[in-house]
Amino acid sequence: MSSFKRGAVVVASAAAVFLPATAASAQDTEIPADGWEYSEQWDFVQDDYTAEANAQIDELLGEHFADWTYDNSLPTTRLQNYFIDGQNETPVQRKFRTDYYVDQTGEGFEVALYLPGGITNGIQDVTGGDDFDMHYLLHCGADDIECGETELEDGTVLAWTTDGESVEAAAFHPDGSVATVWWGLMDEGELEVTTDQIVDLAADLDTEPVWKALEADSAS
Repeated sequence: MSSFKRGAVVVASAAAVFLPATAASAQDTEIPADGWEYSEQWDFVQDDYTAEANAQIDELLGEHFADWTYDNSLPTTRLQNYFIDGQNETPVQRKFRTDYYVDQTGEGFEVALYLPGGITNGIQDVTGGDDFDMHYLLHCGADDIECGETELEDGTVLAWTTDGESVEAAAFHPDGSVATVWWGLMDEGELEVTTDQIVDLAADLDTEPVWKALEADSAS
Protein backbone atom coordinates (compact mmCIF):
# COMPACT_ATOMS: atom_id res chain seq x y z
CA MET A 1 0.00 0.00 0.00
CA SER A 2 1.34 3.38 -0.86
CA SER A 3 2.05 6.18 1.56
CA PHE A 4 2.61 9.89 1.09
CA LYS A 5 5.43 11.65 2.87
CA ARG A 6 5.56 15.42 2.92
CA GLY A 7 8.31 17.55 4.39
CA ALA A 8 10.64 20.48 3.94
CA VAL A 9 14.40 20.55 3.70
CA VAL A 10 16.81 23.42 4.04
CA VAL A 11 19.46 23.81 1.37
CA ALA A 12 22.38 26.16 1.10
CA SER A 13 20.85 28.67 -1.30
CA ALA A 14 19.47 32.18 -1.27
CA ALA A 15 15.85 32.55 -0.29
CA ALA A 16 15.00 34.75 -3.28
CA VAL A 17 14.08 33.06 -6.57
CA PHE A 18 15.73 34.35 -9.75
CA LEU A 19 14.81 33.08 -13.20
CA PRO A 20 17.65 32.18 -15.58
CA ALA A 21 18.09 34.89 -18.19
CA THR A 22 16.95 32.58 -20.98
CA ALA A 23 13.82 31.63 -19.01
CA ALA A 24 12.93 35.25 -18.34
CA SER A 25 13.42 36.09 -22.03
CA ALA A 26 11.53 33.06 -23.31
CA GLN A 27 8.64 33.80 -21.00
CA ASP A 28 7.76 36.72 -23.25
CA THR A 29 6.04 33.86 -25.09
CA GLU A 30 2.66 33.17 -23.48
CA ILE A 31 2.74 29.86 -21.61
CA PRO A 32 -0.59 28.05 -22.16
CA ALA A 33 -1.77 26.62 -18.85
CA ASP A 34 -3.86 23.86 -20.45
CA GLY A 35 -1.20 22.76 -22.92
CA TRP A 36 0.61 23.74 -26.10
CA GLU A 37 -0.63 23.48 -29.65
CA TYR A 38 1.09 20.90 -31.84
CA SER A 39 4.35 22.17 -33.33
CA GLU A 40 6.61 20.65 -35.97
CA GLN A 41 9.51 22.21 -34.06
CA TRP A 42 8.80 19.75 -31.20
CA ASP A 43 7.95 16.69 -33.28
CA PHE A 44 10.95 14.36 -32.83
CA VAL A 45 13.52 17.09 -33.53
CA GLN A 46 17.23 16.99 -32.64
CA ASP A 47 19.22 20.23 -32.79
CA ASP A 48 21.90 22.25 -31.00
CA TYR A 49 19.67 22.70 -27.96
CA THR A 50 19.01 19.00 -27.52
CA ALA A 51 22.71 18.29 -28.05
CA GLU A 52 23.55 20.79 -25.30
CA ALA A 53 21.10 19.08 -22.95
CA ASN A 54 22.53 15.65 -23.80
CA ALA A 55 26.06 16.78 -22.99
CA GLN A 56 24.93 18.24 -19.67
CA ILE A 57 23.07 15.05 -18.74
CA ASP A 58 26.09 12.90 -19.63
CA GLU A 59 28.29 15.07 -17.42
CA LEU A 60 25.82 14.87 -14.56
CA LEU A 61 25.62 11.08 -14.82
CA GLY A 62 29.40 10.96 -14.50
CA GLU A 63 29.15 12.98 -11.30
CA HIS A 64 26.33 10.94 -9.75
CA PHE A 65 27.36 7.44 -10.90
CA ALA A 66 31.07 7.64 -11.63
CA ASP A 67 31.61 3.87 -11.89
CA TRP A 68 29.00 3.23 -14.58
CA THR A 69 28.89 3.66 -18.36
CA TYR A 70 25.82 4.06 -20.53
CA ASP A 71 24.27 3.23 -23.87
CA ASN A 72 22.44 6.39 -24.94
CA SER A 73 19.68 4.52 -26.81
CA LEU A 74 17.72 7.70 -27.59
CA PRO A 75 19.84 10.85 -27.84
CA THR A 76 18.06 13.89 -26.46
CA THR A 77 15.11 14.76 -28.69
CA ARG A 78 12.34 17.36 -28.71
CA LEU A 79 9.03 15.56 -28.18
CA GLN A 80 5.39 16.30 -27.34
CA ASN A 81 3.04 14.47 -24.96
CA TYR A 82 -0.55 14.13 -26.12
CA PHE A 83 -3.47 13.25 -23.88
CA ILE A 84 -7.25 13.32 -23.96
CA ASP A 85 -9.20 15.08 -21.23
CA GLY A 86 -12.91 14.96 -20.44
CA GLN A 87 -13.75 17.12 -23.44
CA ASN A 88 -11.71 14.95 -25.85
CA GLU A 89 -9.25 17.77 -26.39
CA THR A 90 -5.55 17.06 -26.88
CA PRO A 91 -3.33 19.47 -24.95
CA VAL A 92 0.37 18.97 -25.58
CA GLN A 93 3.32 19.03 -23.18
CA ARG A 94 6.69 19.93 -24.70
CA LYS A 95 9.84 18.24 -23.50
CA PHE A 96 13.35 17.06 -24.23
CA ARG A 97 13.74 13.33 -23.67
CA THR A 98 16.73 10.99 -23.65
CA ASP A 99 16.91 7.26 -22.87
CA TYR A 100 19.80 5.23 -21.49
CA TYR A 101 20.78 1.71 -20.51
CA VAL A 102 23.36 1.12 -17.76
CA ASP A 103 26.03 -1.19 -19.14
CA GLN A 104 26.98 -2.62 -15.74
CA THR A 105 23.48 -3.30 -14.36
CA GLY A 106 21.19 -3.69 -17.37
CA GLU A 107 18.81 -1.12 -15.92
CA GLY A 108 17.15 1.47 -18.12
CA PHE A 109 16.23 5.04 -17.45
CA GLU A 110 14.64 8.07 -19.11
CA VAL A 111 15.42 11.72 -18.48
CA ALA A 112 12.98 14.45 -19.53
CA LEU A 113 13.11 18.25 -19.33
CA TYR A 114 9.69 19.93 -19.64
CA LEU A 115 8.63 23.43 -20.52
CA PRO A 116 5.75 24.80 -18.44
CA GLY A 117 2.33 24.34 -20.00
CA GLY A 118 -0.20 21.56 -19.53
CA ILE A 119 1.44 20.39 -16.27
CA THR A 120 0.01 20.16 -12.76
CA ASN A 121 2.72 20.14 -10.10
CA GLY A 122 3.07 17.27 -7.65
CA ILE A 123 1.67 13.74 -7.63
CA GLN A 124 -1.85 12.59 -8.40
CA ASP A 125 -3.10 10.06 -5.84
CA VAL A 126 -4.86 7.29 -7.77
CA THR A 127 -4.75 4.71 -4.98
CA GLY A 128 -8.53 4.94 -4.73
CA GLY A 129 -9.02 4.01 -8.37
CA ASP A 130 -9.47 7.53 -9.75
CA ASP A 131 -8.93 8.07 -13.48
CA PHE A 132 -5.44 9.21 -14.39
CA ASP A 133 -5.14 12.94 -15.01
CA MET A 134 -2.28 13.25 -17.46
CA HIS A 135 -1.68 16.87 -16.56
CA TYR A 136 0.21 15.23 -13.67
CA LEU A 137 3.61 13.77 -14.57
CA LEU A 138 3.67 11.47 -11.51
CA HIS A 139 0.89 9.24 -10.20
CA CYS A 140 0.81 7.33 -6.91
CA GLY A 141 -0.88 3.98 -7.41
CA ALA A 142 -1.86 1.07 -5.21
CA ASP A 143 1.29 -0.84 -6.23
CA ASP A 144 3.62 1.92 -5.06
CA ILE A 145 5.39 1.38 -1.76
CA GLU A 146 6.31 5.02 -1.31
CA CYS A 147 5.23 8.34 -2.77
CA GLY A 148 6.57 11.60 -1.41
CA GLU A 149 7.04 15.31 -1.89
CA THR A 150 9.37 17.85 -0.31
CA GLU A 151 10.05 21.53 -0.97
CA LEU A 152 13.48 23.08 -1.18
CA GLU A 153 14.31 26.53 0.12
CA ASP A 154 14.39 27.98 -3.41
CA GLY A 155 10.79 26.89 -4.02
CA THR A 156 11.60 23.78 -6.08
CA VAL A 157 9.27 20.89 -5.24
CA LEU A 158 10.77 17.40 -5.42
CA ALA A 159 8.37 14.48 -5.84
CA TRP A 160 8.90 10.76 -6.22
CA THR A 161 7.14 7.40 -6.46
CA THR A 162 8.51 3.86 -6.32
CA ASP A 163 7.05 0.37 -6.54
CA GLY A 164 10.36 -1.31 -5.69
CA GLU A 165 11.12 -2.16 -9.32
CA SER A 166 11.30 1.41 -10.60
CA VAL A 167 11.69 4.92 -9.27
CA GLU A 168 10.17 8.03 -10.82
CA ALA A 169 11.24 11.46 -9.59
CA ALA A 170 10.51 15.03 -10.63
CA ALA A 171 11.82 18.49 -9.79
CA PHE A 172 9.15 21.17 -10.26
CA HIS A 173 11.02 24.46 -10.54
CA PRO A 174 9.66 27.91 -9.61
CA ASP A 175 9.89 29.03 -13.28
CA GLY A 176 7.39 26.28 -14.20
CA SER A 177 9.85 23.95 -15.92
CA VAL A 178 10.17 20.36 -14.73
CA ALA A 179 12.93 17.74 -14.81
CA THR A 180 11.97 14.08 -14.47
CA VAL A 181 13.79 10.75 -14.21
CA TRP A 182 12.29 7.28 -14.57
CA TRP A 183 14.74 4.50 -13.61
CA GLY A 184 13.79 0.84 -13.61
CA LEU A 185 14.64 -2.82 -14.06
CA MET A 186 14.64 -4.34 -17.52
CA ASP A 187 14.65 -7.90 -16.10
CA GLU A 188 14.01 -9.53 -12.74
CA GLY A 189 16.27 -8.53 -9.87
CA GLU A 190 16.82 -5.64 -7.51
CA LEU A 191 17.47 -2.02 -8.32
CA GLU A 192 21.07 -0.92 -8.00
CA VAL A 193 20.00 2.63 -7.15
CA THR A 194 18.12 4.15 -4.24
CA THR A 195 15.14 6.46 -4.38
CA ASP A 196 17.25 9.24 -2.86
CA GLN A 197 19.84 8.91 -5.65
CA ILE A 198 17.21 9.33 -8.36
CA VAL A 199 15.58 12.26 -6.57
CA ASP A 200 19.01 13.90 -6.27
CA LEU A 201 19.64 13.35 -9.98
CA ALA A 202 16.31 14.95 -10.92
CA ALA A 203 17.05 17.91 -8.65
CA ASP A 204 20.39 18.54 -10.36
CA LEU A 205 19.11 18.44 -13.95
CA ASP A 206 19.31 21.79 -15.75
CA THR A 207 16.15 22.79 -17.64
CA GLU A 208 17.75 25.84 -19.27
CA PRO A 209 18.14 24.12 -22.71
CA VAL A 210 14.35 23.83 -23.13
CA TRP A 211 14.01 27.56 -22.41
CA LYS A 212 16.71 28.29 -24.99
CA ALA A 213 14.79 26.22 -27.53
CA LEU A 214 11.59 28.14 -26.82
CA GLU A 215 13.43 31.44 -27.07
CA ALA A 216 14.82 30.39 -30.47
CA ASP A 217 11.36 29.33 -31.61
CA SER A 218 9.97 32.74 -30.66
CA ALA A 219 12.74 34.52 -32.57
CA SER A 220 12.31 32.52 -35.77
